[in-house]
Amino acid sequence: MTLPGKPRRSDDRMRFGLMWPNTRSQNVTSGVVAAQNPDVLSPQAHLDLARTCEDIGLDYVFFADSYTVNGPASVRVGHGEPRLFAPIWAAAVIGATRHLGVVTTLHTQYLAPALIARIGANLDVLSGGRWGWNVVPGSKPAEADLFGLPDRLDHDARYQVAAETVSAVKELWRNGLEPTSFHGEHVDVTGALCGPVPVQRPCPPLFNPGLSPSGLDLIAGECDFGFSAVVDDLAQVRASVDRLAAAATAAGRHDGPELVGSIGIVLGESQAAAEEEHARLLGSVDLDAAAGFADFFLASSRTYQELFADDDREQLVRRIALGAGSTVLVGTAEHVAERLVEIERETGLRNFLLLPFLWSADQVGRYRSVLDHLEKRGAWTPPESRGWSW
Repeated sequence: MTLPGKPRRSDDRMRFGLMWPNTRSQNVTSGVVAAQNPDVLSPQAHLDLARTCEDIGLDYVFFADSYTVNGPASVRVGHGEPRLFAPIWAAAVIGATRHLGVVTTLHTQYLAPALIARIGANLDVLSGGRWGWNVVPGSKPAEADLFGLPDRLDHDARYQVAAETVSAVKELWRNGLEPTSFHGEHVDVTGALCGPVPVQRPCPPLFNPGLSPSGLDLIAGECDFGFSAVVDDLAQVRASVDRLAAAATAAGRHDGPELVGSIGIVLGESQAAAEEEHARLLGSVDLDAAAGFADFFLASSRTYQELFADDDREQLVRRIALGAGSTVLVGTAEHVAERLVEIERETGLRNFLLLPFLWSADQVGRYRSVLDHLEKRGAWTPPESRGWSW
């Protein structure tokens, strides 16, 4: 049976995605938390989580990815090792669900356009038109060494490679079985790629995490979604939303793209219980691992360097340790819903990527209580009522 896929629709309702757990403790550098989470290499744990995400009303899940081992302290606490390879495990999530969007990271420096086009088209067909591509240039020197890349491109050149790769991939998808001839400064593609072609036309949705000038150009010109951290200073978030809107207007876009904000949530039956759990998570953080991750994290992202430019070292490490720099909302489901409505009102942001600390299906299932309160406020409606749209 052919599934309807995920149409794209612009409305005033919030959307929610989940940063998929690709390691034992992805969003907090804590061995204590890692020990509480399921086995990240258990297929059943991921199938259960995928079904829960769809059942509670999330719109999509998002697979981050990278290739090199984190520092020894991070490895020791289960942060980043082992790490799932996004397109392979995404296929399992696709098979367990019917409507959930599934976004995977594919790096433009490490994978040829023909390979990206082929992986993406197959995942889109496999999902019945529910796949999305997170376009990441790739910036870590260790990864360049791992792939044997002879050149060390600067930030703007990496984004030029990304832009050319995206253009070439789109052309391959658009041309189907007909020959493609694309010649850029960094990317050359000649020939016809075998099918299938993506279900979503003209192409699946594209995401990109960069809000540097080069990143904004890529998002405004080629992508459907940009994303960045929701930080405590909502004026910064509003400025990011406005910058993206201005870049899109300058690029002649009147249909987006939209900014997605990553955010953490710690729930409790009472405010005191939520704050106690938040304190427990913070108290379990391994600061050596956090410091290493902060260096690793910031070295690969100019966007996050700018976001946290005013933080001192200790403040930065603690911020990165729990939620990778994103704001963490702490409270009852009703209180968290109120805060999300406030963030939307102050920033214009209405698409949120949730960062789970404890990621079993039961723990993630608790997010539904927040969505119920948002529905009562008229800020959110279940995905089925809006055609399972992105």
